[in-house]
Amino acid sequence: MKNHRKTVISGISRPFVLSLALGALSLPSVAVPNSALCASGQCQPAISQTRFFERDAFKLSDGKTEAIVVPAIGRIMSYGKVGGPNLLWNSPTSAGIDWGWKNYGGDKNWLAPQAWWSVWHSKGNWPPDPAFDGLPHSAQVLSGGKLEMTSPLSPATGIRFIRTMSFASNGEFVVQQRAVKERGARVKGSIWNITQIVPGEAMFLPTRGNSVYKNNFHFLSKNPMAQPFENLKPTLLRIEPKNSGGGWKIGADADVSSIASVKDGVAFVQKSAKPAGEYPDGADNGAGFPVELYINGGGQAETYYAELELLSPLRDFGVGTGWTHTMRWSLHDLPSKDAKSSEVAEAVEKLLFEK
Repeated sequence: MKNHRKTVISGISRPFVLSLALGALSLPSVAVPNSALCASGQCQPAISQTRFFERDAFKLSDGKTEAIVVPAIGRIMSYGKVGGPNLLWNSPTSAGIDWGWKNYGGDKNWLAPQAWWSVWHSKGNWPPDPAFDGLPHSAQVLSGGKLEMTSPLSPATGIRFIRTMSFASNGEFVVQQRAVKERGARVKGSIWNITQIVPGEAMFLPTRGNSVYKNNFHFLSKNPMAQPFENLKPTLLRIEPKNSGGGWKIGADADVSSIASVKDGVAFVQKSAKPAGEYPDGADNGAGFPVELYINGGGQAETYYAELELLSPLRDFGVGTGWTHTMRWSLHDLPSKDAKSSEVAEAVEKLLFEK
């Protein structure tokens, strides 16, 4: 695999200018002081080399929020406020948890729906395609404080993922996910993003008031009552995650593609566009799911996590075609630390539905 390790720390402008180019074979860790990122209330993106999970990594930051990407395992492994806790769940050890595949935690891409994996892979519906989840990815730093990470080409589908990550001027962490078809027979699939997080006090999903599903969402697991839920409105669902009941999953055929986790008075919001089309995992006639939530509540503290999942419409991939599904992550201080308060619900609802 070609290793694009050209590294440039860039994007710093008035009143500070900082630029450093590192040779392809020499990758020391570079510490970027916060003062070089923010001045007069304005912040600019920067990238530095670091180590994380016992591997070479890239840290992206705008001085207020930061993310750490580990190409060797193809994941975003850390996200949060500068100096604050990592909101992403990580495996207890850097070796990962072996569940028929290595679960390291963090954020990654799969191709949906999972029910079709047996057709693509000829190995049943598990484990995931190692090209997307398991093999090392290549990475290169682009201008404007952007990091591009590229997966190997999947022998099963002839598709590779290219993810371009950066901080926008409004503080959002933008993850542009592109699936590109390079060879083989046509494949119909969806770009499926999975973010494993440390569970908060509550999860919020947008729902569709005229959904074809009972409670305006659908159980995708065998343990439908494992997690307490409440329909606050026809368009807003709140779930209180519990470390019990085993694996528990739902899908929402919402009119918007967004999801939020609330922890310690802060909302972690993920959003993407919701173009027209057929979405995976649901009934016909447009009732598939752009938004899904999984909670791994098996009773063991070290393996208790939630998954925020946003999916694209199903696309027809022929050789030479590609589709993009872009996520936007953001953190928001809430008016109360009581995740069950009406003030928090109103604030999160606004975040989920605003353009």
